[in-house]
Amino acid sequence: MKTAAKVFIIIGMIVGFWMILPLIFGGIALSQMKTQKPSTGISVCVLLFCSLIGGILLLVSKEEDYI
Repeated sequence: MKTAAKVFIIIGMIVGFWMILPLIFGGIALSQMKTQKPSTGISVCVLLFCSLIGGILLLVSKEEDYI
């Protein structure tokens, strides 16, 4: 689920490259995904501004996926 979320976030960042918010929140979420599960606030921001599917996958993913 972690890999699918990454793919959808990257696609959302590519599609919305001309807006600054997808780039910011997508970058923050991807950097947090390296070590831990992104916070709920970042996941909601990804859901709203970057990628609907990627945000949903971040919200429903488990902490064990990131260890």
